[in-house]
Amino acid sequence: MIISCLVTFLSCSDSSEKNTEEKEFNSNRPSFTPITGIDFFEVRRSFDNGLAFDTLGFEQEPIWHVNFISNDSVKIFSPDSNKMLHYSIYHDRDSFFHFGREWFRVRSLAKDSLLLQRLTVVNKHVKEARSNVYMKLYSASYLRDSLRTSIDELRKPRPNDTAFIKWRAGVANANPTVIDSAFAARKPVELVPKNPNIKVKRRTFSESERLEQSAAYEYMYPEYDIVINKAYKDFYYPFSVLVDGNGDVHLGKFVTSEEFVESRQRVLNGIIDVYLKKLLTIKPGTTLGIPHTSLIMLRVRGVE
Repeated sequence: MIISCLVTFLSCSDSSEKNTEEKEFNSNRPSFTPITGIDFFEVRRSFDNGLAFDTLGFEQEPIWHVNFISNDSVKIFSPDSNKMLHYSIYHDRDSFFHFGREWFRVRSLAKDSLLLQRLTVVNKHVKEARSNVYMKLYSASYLRDSLRTSIDELRKPRPNDTAFIKWRAGVANANPTVIDSAFAARKPVELVPKNPNIKVKRRTFSESERLEQSAAYEYMYPEYDIVINKAYKDFYYPFSVLVDGNGDVHLGKFVTSEEFVESRQRVLNGIIDVYLKKLLTIKPGTTLGIPHTSLIMLRVRGVE
């Protein structure tokens, strides 16, 4: 009898503890119910240092438009599809959520604004050092009635972004032949033929290819296919070049056997000087309107 009572007591205790733990777990979960049906627009996306750019030239762009349908589903606008797409919300623990193919920590939640921290999750563990991007969103009514400004105006780069890019461009332009000093241009290099014997095509990506990489890939790693007719002989060379803030071209990297490095270097510099510089108008890449040294990939084919 005593044993039976003890088992019953322990069973009730376990159940009570589980209920308490479950209540505590749920109490830490921010609820989206108070903001259901409200349109929120992202106005700022930045790293934890307050900048929208990193040293490589990657820009955090505020593009989200979200509307929480319920506590477990959300609609997010897709620029590619030009419509709102539906996503389920998965709650992991505390303020950690997964929706829109990303992991987030909800930092603040109100009817007029949201602050989300984008998380990098590897093997179910948050990598705090790489979870350093923050997204600020305002409701449509707050933008209209309180701030009385446009979304486009709020999404413009801040003065600290401009100051950072000016400093970064100064370093890159002072070292036009050093790859580590260069950074990706938000508006990449333009290669414009000024002779009918040269053709240039910048690589673009199909919709299926864009699904496998970030939207920033095209400006972070610009690639160009160049065909030169009436060349001194038939040839094909892939190599990278640095285009400095003045539009001058400097040889970057190429691949060949060790014994052919010097001869290949002479050939590629010759192609740059004889063909590229003379047959192309070369406009340097710019970020926030500031020209600076950036690295681009070329695939140059010569046809005799």
